[in-house]
Amino acid sequence: MQRLNDWVFGTLKLTGARRAVRYVAAAILMMFVLGACVTTIPAQPAAETDASSVAQLSDISEYSLPDPEAVIVPDVTATINTEGSRANVRTGPELDSPIIAKANPGDEFKVIGRSDDGEWWQVCCVRGPMDAEGEATEPAWVAATVVDLDGNADAMPVVQAIMPETLEASWRFDWQCGSDRCEIKQCGGIVSAKAEADGDDQWLQVEHTPLWDEGCFDEVDPWVFEVDRYTGKERSGQLIDNFVYNYWMGAQPGPATDVYTLDDGRNVVVWCSGPHELEIEESDGWTTVYKGSTCHDMQTGELVFLEYNKRWLFTGEYGDQQYERAYFGDFETYEQRLVDTNVDLLYVEKQ
Repeated sequence: MQRLNDWVFGTLKLTGARRAVRYVAAAILMMFVLGACVTTIPAQPAAETDASSVAQLSDISEYSLPDPEAVIVPDVTATINTEGSRANVRTGPELDSPIIAKANPGDEFKVIGRSDDGEWWQVCCVRGPMDAEGEATEPAWVAATVVDLDGNADAMPVVQAIMPETLEASWRFDWQCGSDRCEIKQCGGIVSAKAEADGDDQWLQVEHTPLWDEGCFDEVDPWVFEVDRYTGKERSGQLIDNFVYNYWMGAQPGPATDVYTLDDGRNVVVWCSGPHELEIEESDGWTTVYKGSTCHDMQTGELVFLEYNKRWLFTGEYGDQQYERAYFGDFETYEQRLVDTNVDLLYVEKQ
């Protein structure tokens, strides 16, 4: 995770936070020389926008959305049949899947699916990591050996994985520096993602490798996300509120809002959200502020589009002047868009 943090928030160190600290400190000194004084935060400069990416978003009403296939789920109840011990309730149909809850003997769950081998039952629901106290909205799995079933279990549909065993994806990213102090004004590159199930039916070890275009910056180390093949969600879930990290959000991440056209002409139904805002406290009184938006595929939650504007704010004393979240005009813009993937996204045709 540290490597990912180094890339998202630190790859641009040559023109990023550390250099910006030196640059903006110099800007403060120059303001003193000029007799200027900053006590409020100036308006944010207009971010550079790639018009081609804006054009790639279309009104969802212009497309024919597929009707969801009707899945008949029989009324089946699973009752925990352990004696004197609690049953493990897991995130997936494997003994290696993390335990998300414990169930007491006699606890009942609604069965909503089964594994292909019939050794696991998917049930609804337990309290998930994003649920409030008293809520239970997270589907989970219990072993067939720890439950008694009431109902026509033979008719229960098999839960299919939504992510392929061998996953590939690539995103194009473009970065610009909005400061005349930057030696390099703009650069771009590719983030590629690859994974193989490697005998694990549930979790994909998705390795992400960013590569800058020639003449830009040095290569940076890859990072790995563990992605659930059945839900499409990244495993940790710790960064769900950090929009810059949300590559894999899982199926139905939000309401369908737009259609995004990939470079090859395919149209993807997406949930676009924002503006999101993220603040990172740096050293010596500096705060980096990210403001942007994202779009994710509706079928799997894979990241389709990300953009943000990044600014540096200073709080503290310099010389005899006190500053409170002062902004001195230096900013960066970043845009990332999906260009190819073998994941089965929600593709649609125009009416």
